[in-house]
Amino acid sequence: MTNVTIGAGPGFFPDFPGAGFVPAGGVLRQRRNAGAIEAWGVEAEAERAFGDRLRLRVAAGYTAAEVDGGEAAPQLTGLRPAQTPQLTVTAGVQWRPLDRLELGASLRYEGARFEDDLNTRRLDPALTVDLRADWRLTPALALYLAADNLFDAAVQTGLTADGIASYDAPRVVRAGISFRR
Repeated sequence: MTNVTIGAGPGFFPDFPGAGFVPAGGVLRQRRNAGAIEAWGVEAEAERAFGDRLRLRVAAGYTAAEVDGGEAAPQLTGLRPAQTPQLTVTAGVQWRPLDRLELGASLRYEGARFEDDLNTRRLDPALTVDLRADWRLTPALALYLAADNLFDAAVQTGLTADGIASYDAPRVVRAGISFRR
């Protein structure tokens, strides 16, 4: 099932009861079984520990995907599935300079993707950086300070037909206590 574009505003769509009026710039979509998605890709992940104090990790995924809309949605045939980037890469480091202190950093890159099924609204690629520091009070209890999306990257998650973008969370700084058994 996917959201399939069946009309664009302005206008009424009498063939779709309950749709009502779609304003200029608006889009009418309906959940449908829309053929199949053919996808192939490659994923790789590597991790390396340098003693018990330093750990590096990198992971990447490349996906080539194409929709076959079949009879239900022939307008989608040959297009990329919505919200599906071709390339995603993450990397991270964890360092324990002291027995009680652990520091971590991670980077995440997500390539460009399309917001909509018709591949008309492209979402920009994004790079985010996260940091975290943990101070162990006991083997099971720790205080932490974390910053997600440290540089306040504008990560697009949606884009309307008239160009209004939606974004993922901005920079978030958290402090707390974690308990691990």
